[in-house]
Amino acid sequence: MHSEKEIRKAIRPLLDIHGKLSTTEVKQLIETVITYDDEDLMMSETRNEIKIKQRIGNIVSHTTSDFHIYPEGFAVDKRGSKNYFVALKSVNDDFEVITEKEVQERKKKSSQFRPVKIDYEKLNEERADIGLKGELFVVDYEKERVSQFSSNSDKIVAHLSQLQGDGLGYDISSQNDKNGQIRYIEVKTTKNGLDTPFYMSENERKFFKLHESNDNAYIYRVYDFDKESSHGKLMEISAKKLFSDYNFCANSYKVIKK
Repeated sequence: MHSEKEIRKAIRPLLDIHGKLSTTEVKQLIETVITYDDEDLMMSETRNEIKIKQRIGNIVSHTTSDFHIYPEGFAVDKRGSKNYFVALKSVNDDFEVITEKEVQERKKKSSQFRPVKIDYEKLNEERADIGLKGELFVVDYEKERVSQFSSNSDKIVAHLSQLQGDGLGYDISSQNDKNGQIRYIEVKTTKNGLDTPFYMSENERKFFKLHESNDNAYIYRVYDFDKESSHGKLMEISAKKLFSDYNFCANSYKVIKK
């Protein structure tokens, strides 16, 4: 059974994508970023819904005020006729909700992108090796970078793929600068040199294509990585640079019976 804390962590990437969601919308979308277990799917004893959706409602009802900021990087706003989950940004060491303009910009992109389910058995095998270590290396790097303009780096930098897997199109949520713009980071790690080819799923490619002109989606190319010391070199590749300076070469096919 997923705890409320784990569910809150899963809500963060939904708001990275959509900006603002009602409680009903979160309940509808939560399965795109979290894999239900048997207890999650059990019916609630007090409500006509499964337990994981009841716990989403609890996140709203357990707040002690009409506007509550959760440490996972979003707010619950109960000041209107509907309850909303709203994305936050850190500005001048304080958190504030994103603007309605940014909400609309995210919703426009969200209509063109939807997280996909991942083979978690295969994912776990890969995560036990260099991929996960590379991501943790980047998390530390990002926290240090963000700390140069915000005291909230521990809350701003979120290692989302640890819980959600690779279906989001990126691994880490961070922030570009003190103005609060979100930064989407996909980590590609190799023990070899910088020019070693790396692999992207179609879902990742599509996500970066949607953000090509925004200057807020980056491949963090970790290379010359030493697994023993968990340290390597790093180069940031913006989405714009990814599509202008790199070629995408298909090397596998999904084969379906006619």
